[in-house]
Amino acid sequence: MACKATYSNVDIVEPGLEGLWDFEARGKAASSDEHAEEESQYEAVDLAIGGRRRQLAQAPVWKWRRGQWWSLARATVLGVSVLLNLVLLTLGIVQYMEMARTLERMQVENQLLRHVASGSFLIYSESHRLCVNVTASGSVTAAPCTPDAPSQHFQWLSRGQLLNVASQQCVAVPKQLSRVAVRLEPCEAHKELQHWECRANGLLALARENLYFNYGNSPNHVVMLYTEDGPWSRWVVYGSREDLCSRFCHVCAPCRMGWTLFQDRCYFQSRSLGTWDAANRSCASLGAMLLQVTSHAEQAHVVSYMKVPASWMGLTDQALEGAWMWVDGTHPATNASYWQTGEPSGGSKENCALTLQDGQWYDAPCTEEHHWVCEVEP
Repeated sequence: MACKATYSNVDIVEPGLEGLWDFEARGKAASSDEHAEEESQYEAVDLAIGGRRRQLAQAPVWKWRRGQWWSLARATVLGVSVLLNLVLLTLGIVQYMEMARTLERMQVENQLLRHVASGSFLIYSESHRLCVNVTASGSVTAAPCTPDAPSQHFQWLSRGQLLNVASQQCVAVPKQLSRVAVRLEPCEAHKELQHWECRANGLLALARENLYFNYGNSPNHVVMLYTEDGPWSRWVVYGSREDLCSRFCHVCAPCRMGWTLFQDRCYFQSRSLGTWDAANRSCASLGAMLLQVTSHAEQAHVVSYMKVPASWMGLTDQALEGAWMWVDGTHPATNASYWQTGEPSGGSKENCALTLQDGQWYDAPCTEEHHWVCEVEP
């Protein structure tokens, strides 16, 4: 027992207990190994603290992924925006090119109507040896005679109107007043200041007035109205000594070249296709207006005259949905309306009227392209 007390710090194995001691030792060793990492001096014992550390360690990765996502989103939005802009630009170019082709066709068509017609003549001043000429700006002047220039060719229309062949406009004055410059205007038969008549010895006077077509004493040789009936107010047909009215009966057909007459109106069927607005502008440029039907006889004539499946008329409800009006602001008469059964039917999407070869009217989108019919008084 004394020895045992002296060596109290040493495990003494009593006989018969060697196996039990080995088992316990192995158990302790295994237990120690199992928790070795958990009880490491470098690892926090508090689990909450350890969890926060792991979150902090993972945070930079999350931020990087979120930044990458936003970069990708911005790139996608930018790409879609660029693509949409390219699509819109392409559509705009296509629309512009189509409009340019339509205007070109209209210009060619109008030019066909402006060729020199048989019976046209030059207005010549013997006292100055100059011919009446229309400048690019539309001024009426006296200039050296050039028989090949359409700007110097004129033609009598019915009721004493003088048509300039190049511009397809009529000689007119703004007022019944001496020294007022002569100018060109769209031909309108009801305007008195577009009508002229011949007097003795080559005088050309405003109808029913003692105001004469005069050479004009100005640096620019502008033709004007004047009260004096001297040599500067006397004109003949170039290449002859005949007064201007000597050609009147030969060229006084009521309608211009390419137009047809029915009752008291002249009609023209376009060769080109265009939108309703383009058709309206084309007729206006010729001093006319889009077709305006006022009677069954006129409708029948237009149908017999048409050589195309459908043509624009001057009828629209663009100003107020459902309130159909002609281009002159009047409403179609109830007894002169030829809508097909169920028409107009397009609502706000179809605001312009077509007449078909069967004589019926239909509404259609104004942006569609069709032929059209112009009309004007002779």
